[in-house]
Amino acid sequence: MLNRRDFLKGSAFGIAGITGAVALAGCASAPQGQQSAAQNPTDAGAEERTGLQATAEAAQNTEARKVSLVEFEADVAPKVTETKECDIVVLGSGAGGLGAAVKAAQLGAKVILLEKGSELGGSTNGTEGMFGWGSSLQHETDGVELPLVAELIQDELTYSNYRIDAALWNRFINASGKSVDWLRDLGYQFDRVDVYKGQISAFKCYHWWAEEKGSTMIAHLADVAAGLGVEIITQAPGVALMTEDGKVAGAYAHNVADDSYFAVKAKATIVGTGGFGLNNALIEQLTAWDMTYGTTRSTGTGDGVIMAEDVGAGTYMTSILPRTAVEGYTVYDEIAIGCCDNPLLFVNENGDRFMNEGTYVTSYMALYVNSIISQKHAYTLFDQAMIDRFMSGEGILSGWRKYKAGAQLPEFQSQLDECLSSKRGNVFKGDTVEDLAKAMGVDPANLKATVDRYNKLCTDGFDEDFLKGAEFLIPVQTGPFYAVRQDPSVTNTIGGLDVNYNNAVVDVNGEAIPGLYCVGVDACKLYKETYNYAMSGGLVGYCLYSGLNAAEHAYEEALA
Repeated sequence: MLNRRDFLKGSAFGIAGITGAVALAGCASAPQGQQSAAQNPTDAGAEERTGLQATAEAAQNTEARKVSLVEFEADVAPKVTETKECDIVVLGSGAGGLGAAVKAAQLGAKVILLEKGSELGGSTNGTEGMFGWGSSLQHETDGVELPLVAELIQDELTYSNYRIDAALWNRFINASGKSVDWLRDLGYQFDRVDVYKGQISAFKCYHWWAEEKGSTMIAHLADVAAGLGVEIITQAPGVALMTEDGKVAGAYAHNVADDSYFAVKAKATIVGTGGFGLNNALIEQLTAWDMTYGTTRSTGTGDGVIMAEDVGAGTYMTSILPRTAVEGYTVYDEIAIGCCDNPLLFVNENGDRFMNEGTYVTSYMALYVNSIISQKHAYTLFDQAMIDRFMSGEGILSGWRKYKAGAQLPEFQSQLDECLSSKRGNVFKGDTVEDLAKAMGVDPANLKATVDRYNKLCTDGFDEDFLKGAEFLIPVQTGPFYAVRQDPSVTNTIGGLDVNYNNAVVDVNGEAIPGLYCVGVDACKLYKETYNYAMSGGLVGYCLYSGLNAAEHAYEEALA
């Protein structure tokens, strides 16, 4: 998968994205020219690499490593100018990492937390709430009737075609309300508990953050951590794990402020570095996604996964928190809102219609994206009348975040024209449907037949082919005609490292690696392929749960 036509372009995007993230966060990328022993057989350090690190080095994905901040232990150890010591070191400050740090400190551990950014929280800051079952807030709220745990698990089983670990789900759901209560006991005040989206979530298990912002929870936990004596060091990404006598004995970090390196020696190391949505090579290694034209909103570069692989960690198939986008634009741009978030006419690379385009509205993103990526390519097809409607008429049919049904997109036409003039190859135009088909490289007769059939269904007011809602059946008949390719967009990755029920990282044989734990999205084995929005807040809920779980077991096994 690493030799696709546009992979170099994808890698360049990833590196450029990291540069931007680093500039914002005050981080620096890994030293240029650094190579693994597999890349450079003459590397003097290669012969010195032994123990845990040597177990996995030969199998490393070198393209993925280039995008990350990770270095080899043998290369970074000589650069260390200071060594700190603690009981537990935590890498990452999202819900999982910060939750683990606070819990470990509550238990009596001396904790150091390393964060590569200049601010705490990572992607948790952008969340709106978390899942919880059996919380005190649910019991205090009128109109909340708790479903059976079995009902929740059944929903996930059905969604994933019975390919989930139901035992893990049982553990997580039964503990999720306790995670909510743990935050409440620390003084954090949730806004309310309810459903997430009316037509998407059937269960009142969504606990909305104060102001509907995850940053409020992170700020509260940070204050608690400071009060418990947790040492938090920002702009200090972990770059390698420390090994000693067959165990993970801490981590090495890069102090971006003065470009120095320091070590943190610890009895247990908890990794929570936040996924690898910005690392196309790692996504292609651990998922079925083709990232040739993929985009991302993540800043995760896979540091935790790669560091753990360096000490022999096993990996586990990753799922995706997905969207679709238009290459060259963000999911917030009007061209993406109009073409990816609206139930227009969708056709594949053959010019065939292939789905109920209203799935976005009725089931939100995951099932919608599953349908899109089932095709080699998927295109949104529409006419000038729809453009006029979006720009200055009745507005869009559906939207996301600030874009509500009825909102107008005044820049829609200009962004389409910009894409056409750039000859990027993902937007096409024709005066007739046949002309459009020729521009797309699709059989004109077949595309014309597809559009004629769709228009008849619109006239009849009933979609007997795919059952799209009648309110979205709008004919495509006023030229010129447009087609825009929808490409996969990664909000974040979910999973990557193999962990046991204690959140201890396991090796390729399923044996726990002494001293190493993983929390948050990199350790989340709840999902297959894509996230289920019907159980909204489940990922954030798991991140916090895993942090508390790992802290308890790390403390018991290393310190108690």
